[in-house]
Amino acid sequence: MMAFALVFVLWSRVSRLERILRENNIRPNGTDSPGLRLQNKVGQTVELTMYQDGESFATSCKILDMDEEWLHVIRNEGKKNQRELLLRLSDVKRIKE
Repeated sequence: MMAFALVFVLWSRVSRLERILRENNIRPNGTDSPGLRLQNKVGQTVELTMYQDGESFATSCKILDMDEEWLHVIRNEGKKNQRELLLRLSDVKRIKE
């Protein structure tokens, strides 16, 4: 019975905090979509962790342009070798700055 009362009290506090955050348009860090986070990084070099064929890999690249579905990037591939790529936003797993 005590556990039920404790859960009920904590649930009301969490609900009140969520309502306050929603009313003030405050979102916790890390809840933005990759597209919104990358929109601010156009022209900068970032490290992206991508999904490909069921595996993930990290790559450092400079973001040239983007739209709702695609990223246009330049990736360094060794000494004086650069490669332009189009990457799907849905394949982005993590953005490291």
